[in-house]
Amino acid sequence: MRMTNLLFVASLGLVLSACTNEFAALKSAPVLSEVPEVKKAPPEIKQSFSKASVDTCEKASCITIQKKSLGKIFLLIASGKTAGSTPQWYDLKPLVVSFEKSGGKLALLAENYTSIYEEIKTVNLIQTFDVISEDENSVTFDWGGGLKTLVHQRSYDVDNVRGGQTDLTDASLNSLAVIDSFVRGIKFDDKNIELEQISKIRADGIKGDGKNIQLETKEETLAMNIQIRAYEPGKNFSPKAADKTRQVGFFVTKISKPGFSREPINLVTKWDLSPEKGPIVVRISSAVPAEYVQAVSEGALYWNKVFGQDVITVKTGVDPQAGPEDRSIFIRWIPWLDSGAAYAIGQSDPLTGEVLRAQVFMPSVFTSVGSADLVDLNEGSPVAYGAIACDLKPALEALAEMSREASDSQRLRLAQDGVRSTVAHELGHALGLRHNFAGSFSAKASAKDIRDSARSYLKNPQHPGVETSTTIMDYVSGIDNILMSARLKTAALSYDKMAMDWAYAKDDKALDSKISLFCTDDDISLAASQSLQIYGCERFDAGNNPLLRKALDSKDDRTGFVRVLFASILGRRYPAADPQVVNDLKTVLADTMKWGQLNVADLKFVSQAVLINKTKEGSPAPTFMSIQAAKSGQVLQSKVGADPELDKARAASLKEAQGYAGLLNLLWRNDDGSLALSWLEDQINELKNSPYLASGKTLGGREYQFSESEQKLIIAFFESLVAVNKTALTTGLATLLPNGTTTLLANQILDEAQAAQLADLYLDLLDAQSGVVEVKVGPGLAKTLTLPVKYFSSAERTQWAGLLRSRAMGFDLELKRALILQHLTDAITVVLKEADPTVDPLAVAADPAALVERLENADLIDEEASLWLTQEITVWKALKGLQ
Repeated sequence: MRMTNLLFVASLGLVLSACTNEFAALKSAPVLSEVPEVKKAPPEIKQSFSKASVDTCEKASCITIQKKSLGKIFLLIASGKTAGSTPQWYDLKPLVVSFEKSGGKLALLAENYTSIYEEIKTVNLIQTFDVISEDENSVTFDWGGGLKTLVHQRSYDVDNVRGGQTDLTDASLNSLAVIDSFVRGIKFDDKNIELEQISKIRADGIKGDGKNIQLETKEETLAMNIQIRAYEPGKNFSPKAADKTRQVGFFVTKISKPGFSREPINLVTKWDLSPEKGPIVVRISSAVPAEYVQAVSEGALYWNKVFGQDVITVKTGVDPQAGPEDRSIFIRWIPWLDSGAAYAIGQSDPLTGEVLRAQVFMPSVFTSVGSADLVDLNEGSPVAYGAIACDLKPALEALAEMSREASDSQRLRLAQDGVRSTVAHELGHALGLRHNFAGSFSAKASAKDIRDSARSYLKNPQHPGVETSTTIMDYVSGIDNILMSARLKTAALSYDKMAMDWAYAKDDKALDSKISLFCTDDDISLAASQSLQIYGCERFDAGNNPLLRKALDSKDDRTGFVRVLFASILGRRYPAADPQVVNDLKTVLADTMKWGQLNVADLKFVSQAVLINKTKEGSPAPTFMSIQAAKSGQVLQSKVGADPELDKARAASLKEAQGYAGLLNLLWRNDDGSLALSWLEDQINELKNSPYLASGKTLGGREYQFSESEQKLIIAFFESLVAVNKTALTTGLATLLPNGTTTLLANQILDEAQAAQLADLYLDLLDAQSGVVEVKVGPGLAKTLTLPVKYFSSAERTQWAGLLRSRAMGFDLELKRALILQHLTDAITVVLKEADPTVDPLAVAADPAALVERLENADLIDEEASLWLTQEITVWKALKGLQ
């Protein structure tokens, strides 16, 4: 019996992996449809186990096993709940196990399905139990305090980490050390023996750093649910090996490949969709608020669109205390408002990859919606539709009405969108899919398509949405997530369909990189190991042109700055969730100050995407690599700047953005072509003159009113932000300038038309003025001249003169620079000649600073004129010295 048992387990992995060494798609490999009769456990658990009835078990947790079931194959599947302030479910990887008796002990053995050869037969000992009694048909043993150790393997596994290998020569297993435990109860149903075990486990950690590292002894309590059942692989389930071309990504189950210790077979985790199995039941907790049940259901049923058939059904109102069930996905709603993420866990057959059950955890934080999203989707308005025209009602008399309004408000709709997409994403994991962060980069919708759809979204309850990413397994946020979530109600996203079509087909015909690229967490980690990012594969990047999209987002942040902040002020003074609360305005404004500076982080990304970085020694120091280089492992080539796919992607992105000059004009100018110099003052005036400053309805559905003194307080708040935001924008945009040494524009980025645009932009920056100043010049300072006060300081204009630096721009700008230098020389000459008509123009061009000093010493210019001339000459010298 013992030897037969070992032969079965060793052969089991070989049966699954026979056919070819590569095991590319298990195209002709025989599939294990049933356990050999000699090893098959009875299907009904009561035929193998029963409650003990002997007197000696009155004070023990006894179980009786039939001797005919010793050596038979069972599946042990364990799930647990953590304790603490944020209890969570904790699923462990299922184990294929058997029981064996020797002397006064009964052993629980885990079958070794990672062995790469048959010559040495092994099993893994999980635990032994004391035999209490025995007769000719059965053995009664004491389960005692339960399992003393829990094999700690992730419920999900991934194929080899990029650049690494799986090493099967390590025979050790991670485990959770149980300090103490007891068994609450033992139950039986037709299929399972179920044990409820409370365990205190070691949860040691390390604190401190450097020489002060200390081992911190900790413990944690787990309430474990342990089920044991007859092991029976799905008769109609077809295992499939992971895609080695990496066009799609699934979680995997690893089994051994004969003769190879560093190259296991990776079977994708997927469900058995055969009709005999019936649909997968998505069980929705009764803790889900009523207003989100439909959104949760829609997120789950989205996958029926992907599969093209009803593989999923929904069951609502499930007891939140219920445990996991077979062939189901439990969506647990957690009232956790500052949680970092939702997540999914699943448990699959360790020999075939068939998913048996899964759980999704949805913190309520995903119901929150930012003011910027609401304003963008509300045609730029910081208040609700019709709010300006509404008559104000006393707040106390309208509390019930406002609550009803809030339940149907824009904020609720967007929160439901967020819930729908998050549920669909997490169910994707439960169905086996990994992240694909190249989805947005692969989408066909342009930045203009997305912006146009966003403007009409809230006005159209039947908006069809937009495929802003080819997959729900991407991370997208804000407007992109909302539009994609709406799309889920009517259509499958293209990568999701491709991936599932491939997973459940016998061949690889469904794979098509033209539909979507694939790039996941491992790729990002590999790039990060070399201090690189992957262009088009970053968490929360957006659009198929990340460069242009970041530039547009930055411009939107500027053009909507006051409206978004005002909407935020309204929302926090009149919180939609607490319709009786009106918070103190001064406190709200003080709190808003932390968002009072323009966010120019997107401009850093634009700069990194546009400019080629080099070290001071001239060696390449790139920031990005291409998706293709990451997937092929060519990190070192990218590290030295040899990444032609990145060059192509950069050029294509710039072309859509109208080139480098077009990008700068987009960021520097208003839609009418004028420089965006007084952008904040203009927005403040718009708010000051708007009817909604005094009264209206918040985006959360509450009516509001500000007194005249409160309105002045709000306007004063925004006026206090003008200076800091002028600096923030100018500094942020300056990151786009190449310095000619450590940052350069790529060759052939500029052409003659682009160079002319840069010269025009610099000329406008050079001459931009914020006012005028009167100066005195000439003998006795008798002449009064009115001169422009330049908007930008001489240092800022000197910095932006870098637009005319030929070496940095990879284009000859000498002629453009000479024309602008002459323009500036002429402006300086006019003032000098007014002070002294004998001034020689050639002397001005040769050394204007010496002339200014002479005129100042001769009392031919006053202090204001001297200062003005000094500033202009500082810029003149910078232009003169450019190469």
